[in-house]
Amino acid sequence: MEYAFWIGAALLLHTYALYPLSLPLLQGIFGRRRHNAAPIRHRVSLILAAYNEEKVIEEKIRNCFDLEFPREDLEILIGSDGSTDRTEAIVSQYAPAIKLFSFSERSGKSAILNELVPRAQGDIVVFCDANTMLLPNALQKLLAPFDDPDVGCVCGRLILHDSGNSALGIGESIYWNLESEIKKLEGRLGIVIGANGGIYAIRKELYAAIPTDRKVMDDFFTTTRVLIAGKDAVYEPQAIGSEETSLDSYGEFHRKIRISRANFNLLPRYIPLLNPLRPFVAYGFFSHKFLRWIAPLILLFLIAANIALVPVSPWYVGLLGLQGFFYACAALGYLGNGRTRKYKFLLIPFYFVSMNAALLVGLFKSLTSKDTGTWNRVERAPVSAPAPSRIRPPNSSASISSSRSHAQTTEYPN
Repeated sequence: MEYAFWIGAALLLHTYALYPLSLPLLQGIFGRRRHNAAPIRHRVSLILAAYNEEKVIEEKIRNCFDLEFPREDLEILIGSDGSTDRTEAIVSQYAPAIKLFSFSERSGKSAILNELVPRAQGDIVVFCDANTMLLPNALQKLLAPFDDPDVGCVCGRLILHDSGNSALGIGESIYWNLESEIKKLEGRLGIVIGANGGIYAIRKELYAAIPTDRKVMDDFFTTTRVLIAGKDAVYEPQAIGSEETSLDSYGEFHRKIRISRANFNLLPRYIPLLNPLRPFVAYGFFSHKFLRWIAPLILLFLIAANIALVPVSPWYVGLLGLQGFFYACAALGYLGNGRTRKYKFLLIPFYFVSMNAALLVGLFKSLTSKDTGTWNRVERAPVSAPAPSRIRPPNSSASISSSRSHAQTTEYPN
């Protein structure tokens, strides 16, 4: 029991501390070699799946038009996943610069991406979320690494802004800053383990159809397919997008349950990432993702084992007290949700416990219930572009039609 207790503690210490600390050392010794290649002119397809995004879709389109990238080399495809609000009407105003694909019934983000990618004309496909606003030079920065033929995926930097109403949102913003640093270090080894869906790009020929029978994290699945195919996934910190955290802790918690459930749904398909022939990919996936996903099980085991070991030594009494103190701080953070800003030291235990509780619930749901590929929006604070928009909506409009099984498109040449 003692050996098992300390092995569990060591695994937690590794995933949260030792793994990030090991990356600079590995990068210094085994950092990926960059090929000096002449700049390549890429044809780019920016793809966006939208469901009832009337609050942000117009600002998102204007933000896309503000990108410092040749318009003749950029096409923008928006798929409406059975939207019932004004999303499609707003998008249709931007003819002829936008290709709108209207789907009559909701089928899920993954299904929309599976429909749109084959229709894209670009050799590079850029994925973005409706509520993610990009800096004007983000696309240029995101594409630069593709001059290296070994690069198959480039992950941009997503900055989360705290909306000010959610303690979990504040914790998510802090946590995301740390995760971005880890992605930066992984990128120098070419092993970014999962891009962020707000801003990333892949070579079109590396896109693999995303499963649609269950909820899936499309960004994680797509990135890992690139790694499994033998190409590098890198991080470009100067390709910046921004979005707001959730408006309330309830929404943020359930968003994390959805993410957890989606990751566990496809866990068997991620086993090839442990291929010993690609040791850095295997090390990154095991350390950064797999151990994080099973962390709540380890935490529960540590509590039970610690209680059982109390009679063995007074040290275990002290360790149990420390665990109790940590969870008490998390509870205080929960009870003081609206006032947590004043006691930021409570955010770390509060967010840590909430995150692992969401992982545990997601695992339980993945094992005990069936779901579909559709997803629900989590309400976030209103967004604004990082730079002033200069485009005004034209007066023209276009009609939209749809069918049950196939998207009817309103397509416009650039």
